[in-house]
Amino acid sequence: MAVNNGLIITLFILVATNLAIEYGFGVKAQWLPFTAEIGFSEQQWQFLRWWVKLALVAGVLLPISLLFQAWKQPFSLIFWGTYLLVLAVQLVSERVFSRWLAPSVVVPIGFFYTAFRLWRLLAGFSQLALSHLASGVFGVVVLFWTSNLLMLTVMVIPTVFISPLSRVAKTSHNAATDNRK
Repeated sequence: MAVNNGLIITLFILVATNLAIEYGFGVKAQWLPFTAEIGFSEQQWQFLRWWVKLALVAGVLLPISLLFQAWKQPFSLIFWGTYLLVLAVQLVSERVFSRWLAPSVVVPIGFFYTAFRLWRLLAGFSQLALSHLASGVFGVVVLFWTSNLLMLTVMVIPTVFISPLSRVAKTSHNAATDNRK
């Protein structure tokens, strides 16, 4: 499957947008076991401030440098151009949907876009004409997005997921409190 296929990229954006909207409405209506807010501790917020700076370098500036390095290679120009376009769509989606629906919608958006980005990077690697230095830069970009996916899974998703056990305990606690009144 071609990683620069406009139809695949468009379908992904449409599906991811639809899932984000469904997630947002599902959280607002309390149909899904997720919170509307992201419950980070102060340490997690400090880590994320650092992580966002790293994302700017590894996820945006390095790919821009690879775009310029590939200036006379049509496949590479399209590859890095669509990479940056999809990244921009992700950032706009996160901003709009987190304000309109629920702040925690950035979690599934980030997860789906990161997984899609990794697939495109890994599938496109063999088709890109990269110098030795550019291959190293490419490796840093892949390593960052792999780490980002791991960070989302281990640190971020647990802050928005409401375990069914905690829901039962909360319901039982509320029932017991109501019975005492």
